[in-house]
Amino acid sequence: MFRIDLRRLILWLCLLSVLVALGNSFYASYQVQRDILLTNTLEGNRAYAAKLAGATDNYINAIRRELAFSAGVLADMALQPTLMEQETDRLRRQSDHYNSVVIVQTDSKVAAVSPAQSGMAVGSQLASSAAREALTQRKPMVSEPYVAATGRWVILYSHPIFDRTGNYLGFIGGTLYLHATNGLHALLGDHYYLDGSYLFVVDRHGTLIYHPDAARIGETVTTNKVVTSLMQGASGQQSVINTQGVAMLAGYAVVPSTGWGLVAQRPLAGTLQRMDELLWMTIRNSLPLLLVLLFCIGWLSKLIARPLWELASVAKQIDEIEASDRIRKVRSWYFESNQLKRALLTGLGSINHKMRNLRRESTTDALTALLNRRGLIKAMDEFASTGMPVAVLAVDIDNFKSVNDRFGHDVGDEVIRTLATLMRNGSRSNDILARPGGEEFTVLLPGTSLDDAVTAAERLRGAMHKTPNATGGTVTVSIGVARFPEHGKDLEGALKEADKALYHAKNAGRNLTCVAQPEGPDGYLAITRRHAA
Repeated sequence: MFRIDLRRLILWLCLLSVLVALGNSFYASYQVQRDILLTNTLEGNRAYAAKLAGATDNYINAIRRELAFSAGVLADMALQPTLMEQETDRLRRQSDHYNSVVIVQTDSKVAAVSPAQSGMAVGSQLASSAAREALTQRKPMVSEPYVAATGRWVILYSHPIFDRTGNYLGFIGGTLYLHATNGLHALLGDHYYLDGSYLFVVDRHGTLIYHPDAARIGETVTTNKVVTSLMQGASGQQSVINTQGVAMLAGYAVVPSTGWGLVAQRPLAGTLQRMDELLWMTIRNSLPLLLVLLFCIGWLSKLIARPLWELASVAKQIDEIEASDRIRKVRSWYFESNQLKRALLTGLGSINHKMRNLRRESTTDALTALLNRRGLIKAMDEFASTGMPVAVLAVDIDNFKSVNDRFGHDVGDEVIRTLATLMRNGSRSNDILARPGGEEFTVLLPGTSLDDAVTAAERLRGAMHKTPNATGGTVTVSIGVARFPEHGKDLEGALKEADKALYHAKNAGRNLTCVAQPEGPDGYLAITRRHAA
């Protein structure tokens, strides 16, 4: 029967391990970087869309201010007809905001236009829905896109004109030709990526009003999930298949003043193309190191030393302290020796673990996982050796016997666990939390002032009063506070003073925090606070 020799076994196992590890590393790295790249691209497009939405909103507001100013200038246009021609010409020439400017009287007739053009000359009557709506609403408006008499897709910005006495004279409007060059096109421009990324803008009904492909302007794209979100007033980011069937990473935002939706999107394929190039580059660069590694594995496979007798010699002295370290130093190159080494280490580890558990169980309260009395004494001894100031809280659950009598010991145990949880949640990492027995708890706060200890006690008392518990009602605690060295020559003395303060709180009506205070008016203690009903 064919048996593979140990050298080849090691060689193939190592080779397989290296290839699997490298493959897994490349795959994991690719996935992580892919997710990061997609997340960053989505966030970049969202931020870009939000920025341009804000800029577009400012653009619209600037147009409104310009039209409002011109409307004020035209308050006397009935008395000065030449003023209309001058104002329309000035407004069109001073910026690229409008492709044309028109003044329309209340009878829908054009009073002035710049530049003069077919279908919209002085004296002609406008019949578009945008003009009718502007005359009817008599307020600043941005129209929905519509097809003008010239066949162009147009948006009309309008502002009402009133004379000095408040009579409505008509409106001044600036038109934006969606297929022509104007301020909006200059604002949106080209996407900052040059890999097929682009911007488009839809109105609140999902109609394209800006697109790099001018032939698509006026097209309804409500089947696009991003456009659907925009029509609902949402801004954000998501991966989407656009209406052309291309996977895109889109960021989108709403222009507040108009309800338009602006979308910045980048093709998924273009985003990941560089990732694929980087992956193959990484693999090519890793090949020399892989060859060196394989050579080292072949050389190391020859170094089959004598691990078995080393492990056996250690096993004879297994009870020595340094046995684990000696086992770890054994060079176990093949299966049998490695299994034996692992078995020895596992056995020693299991023994040590059980010993640690026994030591931990001897100092830990099983119900709450806090320190028990033995653990508390050990912690106090450690603090005593440092001489560090330590504040002490003695905590006791009020009327706990009645909880057990009325609801049973299982509910009583849940109440104890609730208090233990609140103590852990409100403590620092170096605070000592203990349950010496029954419903009594102790907290040691190293390096804490008396005022801060009282604050901590009140926080715990208030939390217990407010926190729902297994009884379905309110369970309160009383707390005594003391501090070493103010209230005792040692920490044990301070703990006794905290216990006395606790008993004073109990006798004074419960649900109280009391502080050891020898100079107090009652001869020893002073009540600090009572919980508000």
